[in-house]
Amino acid sequence: MAKAPLKYQLINPLKIKSEQSDLDFTAARSMAEEKVKSLCPDPKLVSWYDATTGESHPKAECAGSGKPGWLNYAESCRCDTTVDINDEQYVFIYLTQP
Repeated sequence: MAKAPLKYQLINPLKIKSEQSDLDFTAARSMAEEKVKSLCPDPKLVSWYDATTGESHPKAECAGSGKPGWLNYAESCRCDTTVDINDEQYVFIYLTQP
C-alpha cells in the first residue's frame, strides 16, 4: 500500500526541486535554510522528515490523528512555514514568527 502524500497537510509549503543526483540530508537542510532565511532572518527549525531514510525529528508518536508525529509536533508548536524538497523527499518545518 502506497503512503499518502503529505502535501495537503503541510504548513504553508514552499517547494524546492533539486536536480542534484547526490542530494543528501545535509545539502537539503542547507537549501531549506537558505530558502526560509530569504523570508525571515532568524527562523527556528522545529521538525523535519527524511523520506530516504524514514528518519524524523522529533521522534513523536501520535495515535489516531492520521498525521505523522513530527508533523503534529510542528503544528502544536505553531510552526508557520514548511520547506518541501523534491516532493516530500525532505521536509523541514520552521517557526518564523516570534
